[in-house]
Amino acid sequence: MIIGLTALLSARWSRRLSAHFLWKGARGVFGYVTPDKGEMKVREYECYRAVYCGLCMQLKADYGFVSRMLLNYDLVTVALLADGLSGEQGSPCMKRCMANPLRRRCMHAGTAGLRLAAASLVLLSWYKLTDDLADEPFARRFASGALRFMLRRAHKKAAAAQPELDRLLAEQTVCQQTLEQAGCTSPDEAAEPTGRMTAAILEQCAVQPDQVHILGRMGLFLGKILYWLDAAEDYDKDREKGRYNVFLRMGLDRAAAIEQATLQCRLAAGEVARCYNLLRLELNRPILDNIIFLGLPAGIRRAGQPPKHEKHAAPV
Repeated sequence: MIIGLTALLSARWSRRLSAHFLWKGARGVFGYVTPDKGEMKVREYECYRAVYCGLCMQLKADYGFVSRMLLNYDLVTVALLADGLSGEQGSPCMKRCMANPLRRRCMHAGTAGLRLAAASLVLLSWYKLTDDLADEPFARRFASGALRFMLRRAHKKAAAAQPELDRLLAEQTVCQQTLEQAGCTSPDEAAEPTGRMTAAILEQCAVQPDQVHILGRMGLFLGKILYWLDAAEDYDKDREKGRYNVFLRMGLDRAAAIEQATLQCRLAAGEVARCYNLLRLELNRPILDNIIFLGLPAGIRRAGQPPKHEKHAAPV
Protein backbone atom coordinates (compact mmCIF):
# COMPACT_ATOMS: atom_id res chain seq x y z
CA MET A 1 0.00 0.00 0.00
CA ILE A 2 2.82 2.39 0.87
CA ILE A 3 4.62 1.53 -2.38
CA GLY A 4 1.45 2.15 -4.38
CA LEU A 5 0.85 5.50 -2.68
CA THR A 6 4.46 6.51 -3.29
CA ALA A 7 4.14 5.63 -6.96
CA LEU A 8 0.92 7.61 -7.29
CA LEU A 9 2.41 10.68 -5.65
CA SER A 10 5.50 10.35 -7.85
CA ALA A 11 3.37 10.28 -10.99
CA ARG A 12 1.40 13.36 -9.92
CA TRP A 13 4.58 15.20 -8.89
CA SER A 14 6.23 14.46 -12.24
CA ARG A 15 3.28 15.81 -14.21
CA ARG A 16 3.09 18.99 -12.15
CA LEU A 17 6.85 19.57 -12.29
CA SER A 18 6.99 19.21 -16.05
CA ALA A 19 3.86 21.33 -16.55
CA HIS A 20 5.18 24.14 -14.35
CA PHE A 21 8.82 24.27 -15.31
CA LEU A 22 9.04 22.80 -18.79
CA TRP A 23 5.96 23.61 -20.83
CA LYS A 24 4.36 26.63 -19.18
CA GLY A 25 5.39 29.71 -21.08
CA ALA A 26 7.55 27.68 -23.42
CA ARG A 27 7.98 28.81 -27.00
CA GLY A 28 7.73 25.18 -28.04
CA VAL A 29 5.57 22.69 -29.88
CA PHE A 30 3.54 21.16 -27.12
CA GLY A 31 -0.15 20.53 -26.55
CA TYR A 32 -1.94 21.92 -29.62
CA VAL A 33 -2.05 18.93 -31.99
CA THR A 34 -4.94 16.93 -30.55
CA PRO A 35 -8.11 15.33 -31.91
CA ASP A 36 -11.66 16.60 -31.47
CA LYS A 37 -12.92 13.92 -29.10
CA GLY A 38 -16.57 14.75 -29.70
CA GLU A 39 -16.21 13.74 -33.35
CA MET A 40 -14.36 10.46 -32.69
CA LYS A 41 -15.84 6.99 -32.62
CA VAL A 42 -15.28 5.12 -29.37
CA ARG A 43 -12.77 2.72 -30.93
CA GLU A 44 -10.83 5.64 -32.44
CA TYR A 45 -10.59 7.39 -29.10
CA GLU A 46 -9.55 4.18 -27.37
CA CYS A 47 -6.84 3.68 -30.00
CA TYR A 48 -5.61 7.25 -29.53
CA ARG A 49 -5.47 6.80 -25.77
CA ALA A 50 -3.65 3.47 -26.20
CA VAL A 51 -0.96 5.20 -28.27
CA TYR A 52 -0.71 8.01 -25.70
CA CYS A 53 -0.20 5.46 -22.90
CA GLY A 54 2.11 3.48 -25.15
CA LEU A 55 4.30 6.55 -25.62
CA CYS A 56 4.57 6.84 -21.85
CA MET A 57 5.66 3.20 -21.66
CA GLN A 58 8.13 3.70 -24.52
CA LEU A 59 9.71 6.65 -22.73
CA LYS A 60 10.13 4.52 -19.62
CA ALA A 61 11.55 1.58 -21.56
CA ASP A 62 14.00 3.59 -23.67
CA TYR A 63 14.94 6.54 -21.47
CA GLY A 64 14.01 5.77 -17.87
CA PHE A 65 11.46 6.98 -15.35
CA VAL A 66 12.35 10.68 -15.42
CA SER A 67 11.67 10.95 -19.15
CA ARG A 68 7.97 10.27 -18.54
CA MET A 69 7.68 13.76 -17.07
CA LEU A 70 7.95 14.95 -20.68
CA LEU A 71 4.84 13.15 -21.93
CA ASN A 72 2.57 15.34 -24.08
CA TYR A 73 -0.01 15.06 -26.85
CA ASP A 74 1.80 16.48 -29.88
CA LEU A 75 4.24 13.59 -30.19
CA VAL A 76 1.34 11.11 -30.15
CA THR A 77 0.52 12.48 -33.60
CA VAL A 78 4.08 11.72 -34.73
CA ALA A 79 3.71 8.10 -33.58
CA LEU A 80 0.34 7.78 -35.32
CA LEU A 81 1.70 9.27 -38.54
CA ALA A 82 4.87 7.16 -38.63
CA ASP A 83 3.04 3.92 -37.95
CA GLY A 84 0.21 4.93 -40.25
CA LEU A 85 2.64 5.32 -43.16
CA SER A 86 4.54 2.11 -42.42
CA GLY A 87 1.46 0.04 -41.57
CA GLU A 88 3.02 -1.21 -38.34
CA GLN A 89 0.31 -2.16 -35.87
CA GLY A 90 2.48 -2.91 -32.88
CA SER A 91 1.50 -5.17 -30.01
CA PRO A 92 -1.52 -4.00 -27.99
CA CYS A 93 -1.32 -5.11 -24.37
CA MET A 94 -3.17 -4.56 -21.11
CA LYS A 95 -1.13 -3.00 -18.30
CA ARG A 96 -1.81 -1.28 -15.03
CA CYS A 97 -1.47 2.48 -14.74
CA MET A 98 0.50 3.95 -11.86
CA ALA A 99 -2.26 6.45 -11.13
CA ASN A 100 -4.93 3.72 -11.12
CA PRO A 101 -3.25 0.39 -10.25
CA LEU A 102 -6.57 -1.43 -9.88
CA ARG A 103 -7.49 -1.00 -13.54
CA ARG A 104 -5.68 -2.33 -16.59
CA ARG A 105 -5.45 -0.12 -19.68
CA CYS A 106 -4.89 -1.01 -23.29
CA MET A 107 -1.55 0.29 -24.58
CA HIS A 108 0.25 0.04 -27.89
CA ALA A 109 3.84 -1.05 -27.58
CA GLY A 110 7.02 -1.57 -29.53
CA THR A 111 6.44 0.29 -32.81
CA ALA A 112 9.00 2.32 -34.73
CA GLY A 113 6.62 5.29 -34.51
CA LEU A 114 6.57 5.16 -30.72
CA ARG A 115 10.36 4.89 -30.61
CA LEU A 116 10.70 7.90 -32.92
CA ALA A 117 8.19 9.91 -30.88
CA ALA A 118 9.99 9.06 -27.62
CA ALA A 119 13.41 10.03 -28.97
CA SER A 120 12.04 13.24 -30.51
CA LEU A 121 10.35 14.19 -27.25
CA VAL A 122 13.56 13.75 -25.25
CA LEU A 123 15.57 15.78 -27.77
CA LEU A 124 13.00 18.59 -28.01
CA SER A 125 12.83 18.79 -24.23
CA TRP A 126 16.61 18.85 -23.89
CA TYR A 127 16.96 21.84 -26.19
CA LYS A 128 13.96 23.60 -24.65
CA LEU A 129 15.70 23.32 -21.29
CA THR A 130 18.94 24.50 -22.91
CA ASP A 131 17.10 27.57 -24.21
CA ASP A 132 15.64 28.22 -20.74
CA LEU A 133 19.13 28.29 -19.25
CA ALA A 134 20.04 31.09 -21.65
CA ASP A 135 17.21 33.56 -21.12
CA GLU A 136 14.93 32.70 -18.18
CA PRO A 137 14.91 34.15 -14.63
CA PHE A 138 17.04 32.50 -11.95
CA ALA A 139 14.31 30.31 -10.40
CA ARG A 140 13.32 28.87 -13.77
CA ARG A 141 16.96 28.44 -14.80
CA PHE A 142 17.63 26.52 -11.60
CA ALA A 143 14.65 24.21 -12.16
CA SER A 144 15.48 23.75 -15.84
CA GLY A 145 19.10 23.00 -14.99
CA ALA A 146 18.06 20.38 -12.43
CA LEU A 147 15.71 18.67 -14.88
CA ARG A 148 18.30 18.88 -17.65
CA PHE A 149 20.84 17.21 -15.35
CA MET A 150 18.40 14.35 -14.72
CA LEU A 151 17.86 13.95 -18.47
CA ARG A 152 21.53 13.91 -19.50
CA ARG A 153 21.68 10.12 -20.00
CA ALA A 154 18.34 10.09 -21.80
CA HIS A 155 19.58 12.83 -24.13
CA LYS A 156 22.79 10.96 -24.86
CA LYS A 157 20.84 7.84 -25.78
CA ALA A 158 18.28 9.73 -27.90
CA ALA A 159 21.07 11.60 -29.70
CA ALA A 160 22.73 8.27 -30.51
CA ALA A 161 19.43 6.96 -31.89
CA GLN A 162 18.73 10.12 -33.95
CA PRO A 163 22.09 11.89 -34.54
CA GLU A 164 20.96 14.02 -37.49
CA LEU A 165 17.83 15.13 -35.68
CA ASP A 166 19.87 16.01 -32.60
CA ARG A 167 22.27 18.07 -34.71
CA LEU A 168 19.46 19.98 -36.43
CA LEU A 169 17.61 20.71 -33.19
CA ALA A 170 20.81 22.06 -31.63
CA GLU A 171 21.39 24.25 -34.69
CA GLN A 172 17.83 25.60 -34.76
CA THR A 173 17.87 26.31 -31.03
CA VAL A 174 20.82 28.65 -31.63
CA CYS A 175 18.98 30.22 -34.58
CA GLN A 176 15.94 30.84 -32.38
CA GLN A 177 18.07 32.48 -29.69
CA THR A 178 19.76 34.68 -32.31
CA LEU A 179 16.42 35.85 -33.72
CA GLU A 180 15.08 36.66 -30.27
CA GLN A 181 18.21 38.52 -29.23
CA ALA A 182 17.95 40.57 -32.43
CA GLY A 183 14.33 41.46 -31.60
CA CYS A 184 12.89 39.87 -34.75
CA THR A 185 9.59 41.53 -35.78
CA SER A 186 8.61 39.14 -38.58
CA PRO A 187 6.22 36.40 -37.40
CA ASP A 188 7.19 34.16 -40.31
CA GLU A 189 10.91 34.53 -39.65
CA ALA A 190 10.50 34.09 -35.89
CA ALA A 191 8.58 30.83 -36.43
CA GLU A 192 11.11 29.41 -38.92
CA PRO A 193 13.32 27.52 -36.42
CA THR A 194 10.32 25.81 -34.81
CA GLY A 195 9.03 24.97 -38.27
CA ARG A 196 12.34 23.42 -39.27
CA MET A 197 12.48 21.38 -36.07
CA THR A 198 9.00 20.01 -36.69
CA ALA A 199 9.85 19.36 -40.34
CA ALA A 200 12.92 17.34 -39.35
CA ILE A 201 10.85 15.17 -37.02
CA LEU A 202 8.10 14.52 -39.55
CA GLU A 203 10.64 13.67 -42.24
CA GLN A 204 11.70 10.74 -40.05
CA CYS A 205 8.21 9.29 -40.51
CA ALA A 206 8.78 8.70 -44.24
CA VAL A 207 8.90 5.14 -45.55
CA GLN A 208 9.32 6.14 -49.22
CA PRO A 209 11.79 8.70 -50.64
CA ASP A 210 9.03 10.76 -52.24
CA GLN A 211 7.38 11.24 -48.83
CA VAL A 212 10.33 13.09 -47.32
CA HIS A 213 9.66 16.40 -49.07
CA ILE A 214 5.90 16.20 -48.42
CA LEU A 215 6.38 15.48 -44.73
CA GLY A 216 9.06 18.15 -44.42
CA ARG A 217 6.79 20.81 -45.90
CA MET A 218 3.88 19.64 -43.77
CA GLY A 219 6.07 19.82 -40.67
CA LEU A 220 7.40 23.27 -41.57
CA PHE A 221 3.93 24.83 -41.65
CA LEU A 222 2.66 22.79 -38.71
CA GLY A 223 5.59 23.95 -36.61
CA LYS A 224 4.90 27.56 -37.51
CA ILE A 225 1.26 27.16 -36.48
CA LEU A 226 2.36 25.81 -33.13
CA TYR A 227 4.79 28.68 -32.63
CA TRP A 228 2.17 31.36 -33.40
CA LEU A 229 -0.45 29.71 -31.17
CA ASP A 230 2.02 29.52 -28.31
CA ALA A 231 3.10 33.14 -28.80
CA ALA A 232 -0.56 34.27 -28.74
CA GLU A 233 -1.24 32.24 -25.59
CA ASP A 234 1.84 33.63 -23.81
CA TYR A 235 1.26 37.26 -24.83
CA ASP A 236 0.24 38.51 -21.38
CA LYS A 237 2.90 36.53 -19.47
CA ASP A 238 5.65 37.62 -21.85
CA ARG A 239 4.60 41.25 -21.54
CA GLU A 240 4.55 41.08 -17.73
CA LYS A 241 7.92 39.35 -17.48
CA GLY A 242 9.65 41.27 -20.25
CA ARG A 243 10.26 38.18 -22.36
CA TYR A 244 10.54 38.10 -26.13
CA ASN A 245 7.30 37.70 -28.04
CA VAL A 246 7.13 38.43 -31.74
CA PHE A 247 3.68 40.01 -31.46
CA LEU A 248 4.90 42.34 -28.73
CA ARG A 249 7.86 43.27 -30.93
CA MET A 250 5.41 44.10 -33.70
CA GLY A 251 3.73 46.60 -31.36
CA LEU A 252 0.39 44.76 -31.33
CA ASP A 253 -2.05 44.74 -28.43
CA ARG A 254 -3.46 41.41 -27.26
CA ALA A 255 -6.53 41.46 -29.52
CA ALA A 256 -4.45 42.35 -32.57
CA ALA A 257 -1.88 39.68 -31.66
CA ILE A 258 -4.59 37.00 -31.53
CA GLU A 259 -6.03 38.23 -34.83
CA GLN A 260 -2.59 38.11 -36.47
CA ALA A 261 -1.85 34.65 -35.06
CA THR A 262 -5.21 33.33 -36.27
CA LEU A 263 -4.67 34.72 -39.77
CA GLN A 264 -1.17 33.26 -40.05
CA CYS A 265 -2.32 29.89 -38.70
CA ARG A 266 -5.27 29.60 -41.06
CA LEU A 267 -3.07 30.27 -44.07
CA ALA A 268 -0.51 27.69 -42.91
CA ALA A 269 -3.21 25.12 -42.04
CA GLY A 270 -4.26 25.00 -45.69
CA GLU A 271 -0.76 23.92 -46.68
CA VAL A 272 -0.63 21.35 -43.86
CA ALA A 273 -3.90 19.84 -45.12
CA ARG A 274 -2.70 19.86 -48.75
CA CYS A 275 0.48 17.99 -47.85
CA TYR A 276 -1.37 15.55 -45.62
CA ASN A 277 -3.75 14.67 -48.46
CA LEU A 278 -0.76 13.63 -50.59
CA LEU A 279 0.19 10.90 -48.11
CA ARG A 280 -0.95 7.30 -48.49
CA LEU A 281 -1.71 5.94 -45.03
CA GLU A 282 -1.95 2.23 -44.26
CA LEU A 283 -3.29 2.78 -40.73
CA ASN A 284 -4.72 5.48 -38.44
CA ARG A 285 -6.41 7.48 -41.22
CA PRO A 286 -9.64 8.28 -39.28
CA ILE A 287 -7.72 9.53 -36.22
CA LEU A 288 -5.28 11.61 -38.23
CA ASP A 289 -8.12 13.01 -40.36
CA ASN A 290 -9.75 14.16 -37.14
CA ILE A 291 -6.55 15.78 -35.88
CA ILE A 292 -5.72 17.60 -39.13
CA PHE A 293 -9.22 18.64 -40.26
CA LEU A 294 -11.01 19.10 -36.91
CA GLY A 295 -8.62 19.22 -33.97
CA LEU A 296 -6.07 21.61 -35.44
CA PRO A 297 -8.68 24.11 -36.76
CA ALA A 298 -10.38 24.02 -33.35
CA GLY A 299 -7.04 24.87 -31.73
CA ILE A 300 -6.61 27.79 -34.13
CA ARG A 301 -10.07 29.10 -33.23
CA ARG A 302 -8.98 29.09 -29.59
CA ALA A 303 -5.88 31.19 -30.32
CA GLY A 304 -4.82 33.09 -27.23
CA GLN A 305 -6.24 30.46 -24.87
CA PRO A 306 -4.44 27.47 -23.28
CA PRO A 307 -4.90 24.23 -25.27
CA LYS A 308 -7.75 22.03 -24.03
CA HIS A 309 -6.81 18.49 -23.09
CA GLU A 310 -8.85 15.50 -22.17
CA LYS A 311 -7.87 13.90 -18.90
CA HIS A 312 -5.81 10.80 -19.54
CA ALA A 313 -4.11 8.44 -17.17
CA ALA A 314 -0.97 9.47 -15.39
CA PRO A 315 2.29 7.90 -16.54
CA VAL A 316 2.55 4.21 -15.73
